[in-house]
Order: sequence, then C-alpha cells, then structure tokens
Amino acid sequence: MRVEGRASVLIVDDEPRVLDSLEALLAMEYRVLRADEPEAALSVLAEAEVAVIVSDQRMPGMSGVEFLTRTRRVAPDTVRILLTAFTDADALMTSINAASVYRFLLKPWDPGELLHTVRRGVEHYELARERERLLGDLSSRNAELEAALGNLRAAQDGLVREASLRAQLERYVSPRLVEAAVANPELLDLPGDWREATVLFADIRGFTRLIERTPPAVVIRLLDEYFEAMVGIVFHHEGTVEQLIGDEIVALFGVHEGEDGAADRAVQAALEMAAAVERLTARWKAAGLPTFDIGVGLSSGRLMAGTIGSGRRRELIVLGRPMIAAARIQRMTRLFGVRIIASEETFRHVSDRVLSRELGRPKLKGLAHRPALHEIQGRIPGLAGAGR
Repeated sequence: MRVEGRASVLIVDDEPRVLDSLEALLAMEYRVLRADEPEAALSVLAEAEVAVIVSDQRMPGMSGVEFLTRTRRVAPDTVRILLTAFTDADALMTSINAASVYRFLLKPWDPGELLHTVRRGVEHYELARERERLLGDLSSRNAELEAALGNLRAAQDGLVREASLRAQLERYVSPRLVEAAVANPELLDLPGDWREATVLFADIRGFTRLIERTPPAVVIRLLDEYFEAMVGIVFHHEGTVEQLIGDEIVALFGVHEGEDGAADRAVQAALEMAAAVERLTARWKAAGLPTFDIGVGLSSGRLMAGTIGSGRRRELIVLGRPMIAAARIQRMTRLFGVRIIASEETFRHVSDRVLSRELGRPKLKGLAHRPALHEIQGRIPGLAGAGR
C-alpha cells in the first residue's frame, strides 16, 4: 500500500523507544508501519505492500532471522534489513541463506547510514518490481519467437555467459581476476567462509559542501575523473571494488585472490590514491575548478565472505569487524588531520616498509577493541614496491 506516492517501511522491535526513534528518522520520507512483536508484524505484512522491513535480531519468542525467514513466504520481494547488537557468524550466515537479508546494521546505528540503507533498499525493491513487470511483458511477447530462437540461443550460450561475466566483473575487480574467473567461474562462487583480508575505505572530505556549492555537471565531471583514477589504482594492486556509494569507495584485498601481501598491496594502493588526488587537484586548480581531499582507513583481519544470488547474477557479500573498523578509522583521518590511517593489524604487515606515526588508541564507535592506529606517510625510500 502506498500513501501519497510514498513507499511503506515496516519496523519491528520489542522496545517502544527503538520504534519511536526509527519512526522519527523515517517518517519524513516513508509511510512507517510498526509492530512490537513478530506475529503482529506478519499480520501487517499480509495486508500492506511493504518495500522494506527493518527488524531487530533479539526479540522474545522469535528471533529476527526466524521472523525475516517467515516473511519470504508472505512478501518475497520485500527488502530485509537486520539490526543486531552483537556479532554472531552463525546467525548472520543463516540469515543470508534463509532470510535473504539485504544489509546488516549494528546497534546503536548511525542515523545517516540507516537512512541511506533504507533508501537503497526502497530503490532495490522498486527496481525489482519494475523488472518483474517488464519481464512479464517481455515473456508474453517473446513466446511466439522462443522456438525459432532456440537453436541460436544454444549456439550463443557460451559466448553470452562469458561476455556477461566479463561486463559484470570488470566493473568491480582487476583484469587479472577477470581472466581467471572467465577461465574458472567457480572462483567467484564463494561458499561463505572466513578469509584473511584487508579493507580499504576511502571518503571525499567536504563532499556535502562541494555538491551544495558546485553545479551538478561540474560535480559529475570531478567524480568521474576521481573514480576513474581510484578504481584503476585498486585494480592495479589486485583489489576488488566492493562498493561505490556516493563519495565512498570500499575496496577489498585478499578476499578472492587468496595470496599473501594483501595488506601491503592495500597500503600501496592508499598511498597512490592520495598521490593521484594531489595530481587531480593541481589539474583542477589550473582549470579553475573546485578541489577536494580524501581520507583513507585500512583494517585487516578475518572477513566472512560469500556469494549470493541467482544463476544470472551473483553478488559478493562481506561481513566482519574489519569492514566496520575501516569505516570508523577513515573518520579518524579528519580528527588527526591526516590522509591515511591503518589499524595495528594492517600496520603489522608493513611496519618495516613504511614511514609512519603512531596515533594512539582512540575509541572507535561500535567497537569494543581499541586498536593502535598508525598514520601511513609513505614508503621508506629505496625499498621495493608493494607485494604483488
């Protein structure tokens, strides 16, 4: 059900204050439906068209994973978001496989991050519904042509799969990994396990002010040039671009490759990204264009990685403390007035090859552990480049 063209969001939590907070955050943009226990939420879902469900994990009588799993039968297209105050690998993997969870958010949540995730969830839902409608129309119109095209499809099947795989992969991963995946597609079908990897989180400073003060065409030009340079650097160091969200880049090193040297390659990529921004800034200044700087956070450790989706489209989902830590560490770059900060887990792999400065052990939001943070200033002159 839609009211005044607004999508409906169902929030489920046994704590009234949490429901009040979520409703206050979302009500300006969406029609908010609320339930204080899962059975009541299922009744609401049976009567209303809901684009997104935001559910707590720990509720009396039924967990969030169990509830979201049951919602698949009532509303299979609805996007599911799980709120959790703890890290439970088994519960998260169960929800990936059974409940088709779209995103996980930790309590206490960041309001901007939650609102951004809900917006993307609503967009995902509306695109899926539109896709279903278009596919339905296309299916009925193609019924008469299907028999005649059968033989041609069979002959072209291999080429189409390879072209589709290349087109999808080249947006996210390095050319070397694309070639390996085309030769062996099972390389990308991760079953869901723990892997040692490094996360790089880069963010443009002052991006909100930039878009408020700069014509849209200029903003798009700057972002195009910026992302072209940054993604090229990530690929050069055999990284995977996990997300491009607005002004943010989330890159992974070591998830697919299974090679040593992931932390070293991530640090080298961060240094080259900072240098590339300096070159872009000089060029933009000469052209009379606005400029910006970036901050980069790096964190290494165990990540739970797996692929989900269908035979036509597979999507990598990555969970774990380093994902959260890298984002929080990136925010510290503004506090300390530096460009690149690495956690102690990342720094341990490169300490003998970089110029650095220890920054202490500040509290990182949402994380109990306080890792020692290190500013990465550059590579020690005369040493070889990053491990490849």
